[in-house]
Amino acid sequence: MMRQIAIGFVTYNPGSDFLRRAQIAAEAGFDVFIFDNSPQNVSSRKIAARFPRIKCFTSGKNLGLGMGISFVCAEAYFEGHKALLFFDQDTVFSERTLAFIERAYIENLTQSNNYSAWVFNSKGLPSQAEHSLLVTDVMLGINSGSLYFLENCQRLGWHDESYFVDCVDYSFCLRSMRSKLKVGQITNTPDFDHVAEQGDSEYTILGKKYLLRPYSLKRIGDTIRASLRLIFDSLVHGEFAFSARIGWLFSTYLGAQVLVRVFPK
Repeated sequence: MMRQIAIGFVTYNPGSDFLRRAQIAAEAGFDVFIFDNSPQNVSSRKIAARFPRIKCFTSGKNLGLGMGISFVCAEAYFEGHKALLFFDQDTVFSERTLAFIERAYIENLTQSNNYSAWVFNSKGLPSQAEHSLLVTDVMLGINSGSLYFLENCQRLGWHDESYFVDCVDYSFCLRSMRSKLKVGQITNTPDFDHVAEQGDSEYTILGKKYLLRPYSLKRIGDTIRASLRLIFDSLVHGEFAFSARIGWLFSTYLGAQVLVRVFPK
């Protein structure tokens, strides 16, 4: 069966669960593109050697997420693919997830010219019918679970490689908006889980339980710089609602990092 989309990952010291999911995608007939930011870890290259549909690339050092996503999208595009589905290495999915997303792409194909990406997640389950393929427009979407439309991504110049990790996804959304391209969302994707392998812990704050994770001071500093840069960039281009949304997310992120250091798990 000729698959209609490709699958992409950017890895850094991936574990066995990621390798199993890459194998699931390859055995289901999808072309898989991996950009490995940890070349000293040979696991990605080993699985690529076992499965012809898996192609692994590296620069020999960690170039970050912006560069990595740009690479796998561009590589898939120049090999003739029209769309690439990107997952973080710690996002859980199944063959059923991939089949659902491919079907959503095929059945909504006429809409795709107006979008840079559709973001898939499971926020609507079980309240929405699982078979619903409704695309709704959103201002922001994250990288993992994004189905990128590669011709439009090429128009954008791919992802902004100057963002290392934080705000790569939000920068892409801003650049899409400025180029009159939309970002869509489908919220009832089966077997999709972006939480289970994230390493979050449960914190009790004022009697309520939250899943949170304390980041290192270096990572917090990187987030601060990336967020302030994106807020400034959106203001310069007159995208005031976008700037306000990023500002709100940034403030809640900082608040959460304070709380996890004050309240016990």
